Amino acid sequence: GVAKAELGVAEAKWQAATEGDKAVLQESVKTAQKAYNVVLDAAAPPHGFQSTEYRQQHEVLQNIEGVLVQIQEGQRELKKGQTELKQWLELSFDPWEQLSQSSTLSQKGNLRARLIKQYVEGGAVVECIVSGVQDCKEASHQHRVVAAHLWPRSREGKFQWWRSGHPDTGCSDIDDAGNGLFLLKDIEEAYDAKRVCFLCDPLNISLQFTVLDPQLLNPDQEGKLPCPAGCTKSYRDLHNTVIGPSKITKHKRPSFQVLSLHANFCVHAAFEKGWISKDQHSSFREIISISSPSK
Repeated sequence: GVAKAELGVAEAKWQAATEGDKAVLQESVKTAQKAYNVVLDAAAPPHGFQSTEYRQQHEVLQNIEGVLVQIQEGQRELKKGQTELKQWLELSFDPWEQLSQSSTLSQKGNLRARLIKQYVEGGAVVECIVSGVQDCKEASHQHRVVAAHLWPRSREGKFQWWRSGHPDTGCSDIDDAGNGLFLLKDIEEAYDAKRVCFLCDPLNISLQFTVLDPQLLNPDQEGKLPCPAGCTKSYRDLHNTVIGPSKITKHKRPSFQVLSLHANFCVHAAFEKGWISKDQHSSFREIISISSPSK
């Protein structure tokens, strides 16, 4: 305030002076102006002043903040791009795409023995986990209950690639019990063809068997399951069957990650083929997204 007052006095004297005295007083005005500028530069911004140095620092900080915002936006776009790329890669490497029936190789490897050890107690008979139909050695191959690989054994290379990015799948190898279920041969083929899938419920440790191909739900010959004599099961009967704690537990169950991935591909294919509507597609995707577990 003092510096400003002194500058005012100096300017008033200069204006009131005669032409001869103004030249002398001019230096006094300049000195007072310099003193006032020093005070302004030294004044703290909260008091209403912004020094030249402060303004320069503020501009630098604003520029830095702008760059940081751009970096954050770039990181968000990069993360979004990485997610889309991952989804595209997984869709591009669909292990169930164009899978021939002859390539399922269900009975080869150690899977059957491992599934028996995990799910069959004592002298119990092997049975389909969905239909409950018991295996019959005298039945034809199409009527048999087979040890079905959830991730096709013929696509083991893709399994190893996928597993490298998902180490907690619950499967140590392609023939791990976590990568299999006992299914009727016909259900296994429908699973591999992405006509049916399993929706996982990690919270309640359960599965829901879901039929996506409407042809399988028709009460005609195609909708009937080839079962041993005396069995009249159909896909319509089994649609939305829940497989709960009586058959699977937290420590004895298939890999929910593999089943959720398969379900995702199934729903995508079902929508592309016109089996389900856009709303159904969205609902299925939401269920799969929410229910996708860590294992």
